[in-house]
Amino acid sequence: MAAKKPLKKKKLPKKRSKPGLVLKTQFSSHLTWMFPYLRKAKLKMPTLILPNRVRSFKPTKSKIMRVMGNAYFSNRTVVIATHTQVTYLNRRGDLRVKKIVRLPKAKILDTLAHEIAHFKYAEHGYEHEEFTRSIFKTFGLKEKCPHCKGSGKIQLEGKP
Repeated sequence: MAAKKPLKKKKLPKKRSKPGLVLKTQFSSHLTWMFPYLRKAKLKMPTLILPNRVRSFKPTKSKIMRVMGNAYFSNRTVVIATHTQVTYLNRRGDLRVKKIVRLPKAKILDTLAHEIAHFKYAEHGYEHEEFTRSIFKTFGLKEKCPHCKGSGKIQLEGKP
């Protein structure tokens, strides 16, 4: 008797996962936590122009600096402030720096969205503001309203 050949099992095609998005953006060591937010924004908005480099910036105590971020178009670098200055008026009326305070992550991400929007709309205008808002919404942050603390009810003060 001839031995029967064992039946070969049909191989099912492997389920392919979606190819992972590779970001070539270099981050400063203080801003590496931004990577998932930027990746999420790129997945939701494929036409988004990403920066080549994201650098951090911390203001000094010796000089008053009011800048939150800057975008350089030539090499697509974004510089973002991670801290801000608390100022006061001295006896002579001069503005002095009291201390340096860390900015919340939501404010830093808002600055990042603002600076990325400059790559598409260079000037501040309606389109720039809308594009900034849409980029920030892709980050998926949930913030409580400072007025109602997330309840949706605002207490109005009575007028005399």
